[in-house]
Amino acid sequence: MRRSRRRFVGALAVLLTLPGCFQAGPDYQDPKLRVPGFWRSSREGVVQDDYWTAAITADQSAKRTGAELWWEKFDDKTLSLLIRHTRKHHPTAYAAQARIREARAQRNVLAAAWFPWFGTNDEAQFGESSSANYLAAFEAGWEADLAGKTSRGVEAATAEWESASEWQRDSMVVLTADVAMNYIASRTLEERLSRATEAAAEFREIHRILVEREEAGVAPRSDVIESQAQLQTREARLPKLRQELEVSKIRLANSCGIYPVALGDLMEKNPGIPKPPHKILLSTPANMLRNRPDVRREERKLAAQTARIGLAEAELYPILSVSGALSWESESASDLFSQVNRLFGFGPKLKWRIFEACKIQHRVDEETAQMNLRLAAYQQQVLDAVSEIEIAMTRLETESEYANRQLEAVNAHRESVKMIRESYLAGFVDLRRLLNALIDYHDTRDEEAAAQGRRSAFAAALFKSIGGGQMAD
Repeated sequence: MRRSRRRFVGALAVLLTLPGCFQAGPDYQDPKLRVPGFWRSSREGVVQDDYWTAAITADQSAKRTGAELWWEKFDDKTLSLLIRHTRKHHPTAYAAQARIREARAQRNVLAAAWFPWFGTNDEAQFGESSSANYLAAFEAGWEADLAGKTSRGVEAATAEWESASEWQRDSMVVLTADVAMNYIASRTLEERLSRATEAAAEFREIHRILVEREEAGVAPRSDVIESQAQLQTREARLPKLRQELEVSKIRLANSCGIYPVALGDLMEKNPGIPKPPHKILLSTPANMLRNRPDVRREERKLAAQTARIGLAEAELYPILSVSGALSWESESASDLFSQVNRLFGFGPKLKWRIFEACKIQHRVDEETAQMNLRLAAYQQQVLDAVSEIEIAMTRLETESEYANRQLEAVNAHRESVKMIRESYLAGFVDLRRLLNALIDYHDTRDEEAAAQGRRSAFAAALFKSIGGGQMAD
């Protein structure tokens, strides 16, 4: 019996040295996609000597994306409060954490195949005439990872685990940007509603003055009717803006993972359109793409699929396992564990699916095709990411210039209204000239507020497109 034990231990020691000596399938190689060395839309971007810069390399050491801080530069305490709450309590945040735990557990399940298994079996069988049979057994076994099947499975599961982590980071970037853009939309509508209310009040005052002048016999009835029409036009805009504002607040609450009533008086604090930082500092495209968790997620999925090729190819090779059992069987429970009733068995088992080689090879070809699809998806993700960043940069730059021009136009119209009002009261110009000046002034003010909101929203979209990113003050 001791000799059998020594043989078992010796055989197990030899088999334990086998895993890792050979792994079926290709080893994963970073695709090393090359991207331009500068941004087409950036006038002050970092430009390389060569048009093409270093390849994108997966950086799994990056545990954060910069998306934890960028919104603070808008200097809006209400926005920061909403985003912190969202990132902590939104259902998507819970789902992302659950997905990571699921992927980690799946990886650990596969990794358990590296180690021997142990089990027990206890039975008591009763027959006729009160006869009985008792059985107790201790079993153990282990499968050698000869072709790296277990290793490839763990490799694929590990990459999926890392992909789930990147999905969680990406979801935080998306959630953060959605909250910011919905918040900016609400603040923009508040500003537009405020300005529209001021415009209606000004037209109401003009109409009141004209009514008094008509009663005094110094203003024609046509002027009163025309001023009333313009007043009603301005007042008609208010319910529409209120509706849009309420809808935007409902969307904001939903993006925060709360009910609309929970916003309460929170929106009464820090009114006004959040202003983006004066300048957003961008690095090279390669560095920005490394910062995007969705790009890193696709790269990890490609790595997982590459490992699955080896997982399928390992079926072409023999499977060697070792198992043994120590059992006791007796008709009496009292002497079940006596030396006489003990049985011991041990032996290796070799399984080789020789006659299924053609089927297995087709399976390998299928996994290889899936890997090529994943590579294409990764390449497309990089292309889409570059386009998204370029579009966001273009929109922000253009909208910033447009908003500045609109502000200049507002100032010019304000001066024009002031002078035309004085001329009208002096009798040098008619009412139509004054009303047209007021219409242009308030329409320009409304568009200038909308442009401010779009500029801030495009800044948030740019931060989203670069995975959070870093900013310059």
